[in-house]
Amino acid sequence: MNEIAVFTGSITIYWSAIVITLGMAAGLCLTLALYPMDHRHNTAVWVFFPIAVVLSVLLSRLIHWYSHIEQYESLLQALTDYSFGGYCVQGIILGVLLAALIVRLFRLTPTAGELLDAVAPGLCLTLALIRLSSLFNTTCRGRIVITDEAYQRLPWAVSWTDAAGNVEFRLATFFLEFLNR
Repeated sequence: MNEIAVFTGSITIYWSAIVITLGMAAGLCLTLALYPMDHRHNTAVWVFFPIAVVLSVLLSRLIHWYSHIEQYESLLQALTDYSFGGYCVQGIILGVLLAALIVRLFRLTPTAGELLDAVAPGLCLTLALIRLSSLFNTTCRGRIVITDEAYQRLPWAVSWTDAAGNVEFRLATFFLEFLNR
């Protein structure tokens, strides 16, 4: 499968980016539906969301850089060049938590916990779709090779082509994590 969804001139959009964006939109919509149920105004959610996205991207990349420092020339490259490398999901959770605390400091929500209660289901949906986005790239493939033909498909395995051109089926860890969310 081709990783690129759209390519025109200098613009390249990857399938994984589309799935991640749709996951974030779905999570936002779910949060916007849940938050006002206790007569609260969605202003807190609208302020929370961009802060959470920025902090989550930066923190997830920072944790990935720290865990895989050999993949990057510098911290600056890890935080500014997203054309390679990965991210760490724990940074997303930390970014969401910090964003809720910032929104509470702005006094847009009575407590950060009330906002996080409404955010939690949308965050789970977003995290699941972020993991599912790995179907369209080569990340989150297990080291376990699946040799039984009955299991050489999702949700158990995905094809993997090594440097010599040999195709083998690896454990689809991203799909198992998607199902676990």
